[in-house]
Amino acid sequence: MTPQDAPAPRPKDSATERTRSPPQPADRKTGRSETERAAPTSPLEWVAAGIGALLIAAMIAYMVQYGLREHGEVPGRIDIAVVETQASGHGHTVRFQIRNRTTATAATLRVRGELRSGDRVVEAVEAEFDYLPPYSERFGGLIFQQDPARFELRIVPTSYSEP
Repeated sequence: MTPQDAPAPRPKDSATERTRSPPQPADRKTGRSETERAAPTSPLEWVAAGIGALLIAAMIAYMVQYGLREHGEVPGRIDIAVVETQASGHGHTVRFQIRNRTTATAATLRVRGELRSGDRVVEAVEAEFDYLPPYSERFGGLIFQQDPARFELRIVPTSYSEP
């Protein structure tokens, strides 16, 4: 076989050479052909769609309610509880837990610890928390030079800022 007798290479499949199926007759009501007609929606699909719509509506309602409530409350219900007191090389460490029981966030929260003898403040120290989210708790420590067991210990939040 000579090179001139060899069949010419076939061009690769192009968009113009693709074969198409003959058009189907159109439905009079919808204007769609038989191959374009969608199968009817099953009851299970309707149930799934309904559950999805309810979940989305519930999420939107919760976020709106949370957003409105967040701005209406101040972090006034902050509880502080002493966890333990330990003597260390630098003094006496009073470890405490602080809880935010509101929907508001407290930033730059300052806590003041005082050792008192009657009405007299013997020693005062402060700690600062950068961020106290709603309904959360954090732990901190105050380091006193005096022994807290010998005095009345008072730990109170003194200030905060809104983030």
